[in-house]
Amino acid sequence: MTQEKSSQSLVVSGSNSGQIGQAGGDLNQSQYNTQGGLDRQLSIAEVVELIEKIELLFSSSDLADKQKKQALKHIDYAKDAVQEEEPDKKTAAISLQKATKVLKEANETLGAGKSLWQKLESIVKPLAIWLGTWL
Repeated sequence: MTQEKSSQSLVVSGSNSGQIGQAGGDLNQSQYNTQGGLDRQLSIAEVVELIEKIELLFSSSDLADKQKKQALKHIDYAKDAVQEEEPDKKTAAISLQKATKVLKEANETLGAGKSLWQKLESIVKPLAIWLGTWL
């Protein structure tokens, strides 16, 4: 009996709407639309706090040390990008995409990180709106 590897991705698009899903053995998917539902933009401090939550999830994960270090490097770079005098959302998004890619690759090779994806979902939603891009 062969076991199929599940494919997981985080997709967020547009500045006012997005979708986050997990595809694989168990399908979990959330859609949201913030038009009229988000009264204000996140502050830089709130964005940094969300990125720090992602950082904590990765640092306390069961990923291999090499993968953990690589993901944390990208997360730290994203945090620096949003704290610049003029926040660099593009650089932050690219860095967070690279961090999630590390998690995706770990899941594909080891089957690790499935629960981490689920925990990331609630953090990524507001970040995606602020970044205006997908992760």
